Amino acid sequence: MPHITVVIPVFNASPLIGAALRSVFGQTYRDFEVIVIDDGSDDETELVAALHEWAGRIVYIRQPNAGPARARNVGITRASGQLIAFLDADDEWLPEKLEKQVAYFDHHPETGLLHTGLIGDGLQASSLGGPPRPAFCDLFHTRFFVNTLTVMIPAAVLQEVGDFDERREIHIEDWDLWLRIAARHPFGYLPEPLAFHRPGGYMSRQIDRTYASQLLVMEKNHSLCGEACTAHRLSPAQCDRERRYVLHRDWGYDRLQTGNRRGAREQFRLALGYSPTDPRAAVLYAATFARPHWLSFVRQLSSTRPLTASAPPPAATQTPDHGRQRISLVHDTIYRRLRRRAISRLHDIDDGIFALRQGRKRILFDAASPMSLAVFRPLYERVRRDSRLEFWFTALGKVWTPQQVFEWTGVRENVISSSTASRMKVHLYINTDFWDMTWLPRRARRMHLFHGVAGKYGLDAPVDLAPTIATFDALLFANADRRRRYIEACLVPDDRIKAALVGYPKVDCLVDGSLDTSQIRHRLGLAARCPTVIYAPTWSPSSSLNGPGEEIVDRLAAEGLQVIVKLHDRSYDRGQRGSGGVDWATRLAKYDSHPRVRVVREADSSPFLAVADAMVSDHSSIAFEYMLLDRPLVVIDRPELLTAAAISPDKIRRLRSAADVTVTAAATARAIVQGLSNPRCRSAERQQVARELFYRPGTAADRAVALLYHLLELPAPVQAQAGLSTDAIETVAAAG
Repeated sequence: MPHITVVIPVFNASPLIGAALRSVFGQTYRDFEVIVIDDGSDDETELVAALHEWAGRIVYIRQPNAGPARARNVGITRASGQLIAFLDADDEWLPEKLEKQVAYFDHHPETGLLHTGLIGDGLQASSLGGPPRPAFCDLFHTRFFVNTLTVMIPAAVLQEVGDFDERREIHIEDWDLWLRIAARHPFGYLPEPLAFHRPGGYMSRQIDRTYASQLLVMEKNHSLCGEACTAHRLSPAQCDRERRYVLHRDWGYDRLQTGNRRGAREQFRLALGYSPTDPRAAVLYAATFARPHWLSFVRQLSSTRPLTASAPPPAATQTPDHGRQRISLVHDTIYRRLRRRAISRLHDIDDGIFALRQGRKRILFDAASPMSLAVFRPLYERVRRDSRLEFWFTALGKVWTPQQVFEWTGVRENVISSSTASRMKVHLYINTDFWDMTWLPRRARRMHLFHGVAGKYGLDAPVDLAPTIATFDALLFANADRRRRYIEACLVPDDRIKAALVGYPKVDCLVDGSLDTSQIRHRLGLAARCPTVIYAPTWSPSSSLNGPGEEIVDRLAAEGLQVIVKLHDRSYDRGQRGSGGVDWATRLAKYDSHPRVRVVREADSSPFLAVADAMVSDHSSIAFEYMLLDRPLVVIDRPELLTAAAISPDKIRRLRSAADVTVTAAATARAIVQGLSNPRCRSAERQQVARELFYRPGTAADRAVALLYHLLELPAPVQAQAGLSTDAIETVAAAG
């Protein structure tokens, strides 16, 4: 029997559930079960597909839509753990959350509810931590906030006080349950942030419904207040007045923030009825009569909003502005505001000095591997001769030095270390990787080029990388599908610059006729009349390369075919994560003298795709790119790879819908021979997938170049304008 039950309600959150589950199964404490309750989602098909990789590891329950309270109660009813933890589909845990909470309960078994800090949440009134203590009074008066995704409760306590109130009108059923627990048991708190909440999600904050629900919960628990609230015992009338004053003041403030001045005025009037002499409510009440441009002044009063937090909205709508009370000036809103202003002023001064000293616009490209430059190169070739621009290059990865990353293209000037780059002032920073990147403390515009479309490592909607993604001014999406997923996950706004639908410049050359296939064959020593197959596995100890890879090459060559072996550049990383510890450069050297096998080391795969008549891969972006050429494709089934690389089920389905799937080297060779004899087989499927994953191939670099000049606030030069597609110009023009 597991010690912990993790309850996860889901409603229309198929793009997000994978990240939530990865954070659960990545816990250092492993004695738990996971129950996922689908609350009548409209995207049931997509949700089931997203949960497929967790089959056998979770309990999945679907119910008609009845709200999160009902969903959590169903999970509690099915739970067999002694402790119950809650997580929503759009939230995540840090790896040590469960371990640290279990240790706390071991030391303090009397605890009725244990919650933790939240990333980005600052300190709360309960942030001293330590042993559990009575919390009803502070909780009822909203002097601190309990985030549902951080909560752990003994199952015995839930049996004692009851489950979540399932009435829809309650709406803030979590606060209601916490109050009932606090009336009988002490609360524990771990101040360390052990969870991450992604603001927004699938529900917007419903102000009136939330505050009306507070009134219902206050009335419902009025008798508990009399029993458990020390302020109530001292003066019941004063306790009630203070609580209602805070409620109406906060209600009015939130209405004012949304532009509902008349509704805000009514709430401030009610607040003044409970506390007529309070200057804050009076100023806010007067502001509802002011002209709109005066409201910017009122918004500056956010630091004088109640010293206590407003009562909690539902867990799914928690936003970073809730915990207003601070016990340290370092975390005070005024301090943070002044600090931001000071930093902004320093950046302004730095910008001004740099503008006087630097005549040209400086661009820094940050590579994670040699392939990164292959992604950026189509843009670079288009703009590198612009005398107004100055290019610098760096790389952060531990496998290659910056010189090794860039030397294959002949880029040798202005190549610097990551530490040097971090001290440099640039106008525009460009990269292709959210993980291995150089952080620049000085102000710069930031542009991201995605380095593939295969859907690995959660990159189709990496909510765990939300803080990193938020630092970019423009993300250049290769297709509408990934762009939609990022918008739905609230990682980017629906904006034509911040979330730019550009296409994939790297593959423009596959469809625009710019590659000289005769010259490429001549360089490789390939015969034009002999069919050529490219074997292009992904990088991973679980890839086909570490399984039947060499046998596949041998069998294809034995069929009389020419074979191009194109490994991912990370397969040459002799570390365990990249290659499984195999020195593939040495291992494949045996083919150097082979008459029909060519092992290529260049990072850019496009020239080799262009001369290949068929492809063998496992799961990689290069396989999707090859579909633009509409030629036979064989995919080797590697189930362990799909799990290890956290590949999107949707991308698995798309790739295999347009390919023959094999398991053994012998079957792979047979499938290639059959494909070459009937190259139109699965043509329609290949073309369909290519249309879905590559937006307007052949002109993607046009749109990327247009955005580059837009971010630099420069007009494109005449020669560049001549090559810009109409929609590239329109995109930037629409952005203003």
